[in-house]
Amino acid sequence: MYIYDEQNNQWIRLRDTAPYQRRKRQVRDGWIILGLVLIVLPLAAQVGLALLATLLSFSYLDEVPYAEFQQHKD
Repeated sequence: MYIYDEQNNQWIRLRDTAPYQRRKRQVRDGWIILGLVLIVLPLAAQVGLALLATLLSFSYLDEVPYAEFQQHKD
């Protein structure tokens, strides 16, 4: 997906925007913390938490509200 950058008069990838990069860093930090927690849990809890974290990570990065940008799908 691309958004239009009016300042530079060009289309840029959504993944190259600052808000998306910030969310990506937050997901990375969350996974590091979760990885440390998973070390002490039994296998069944590890699998369950890892699957839940995967779902939440994808949905958090996918559902970024960019209402202030004009969006264009390719």
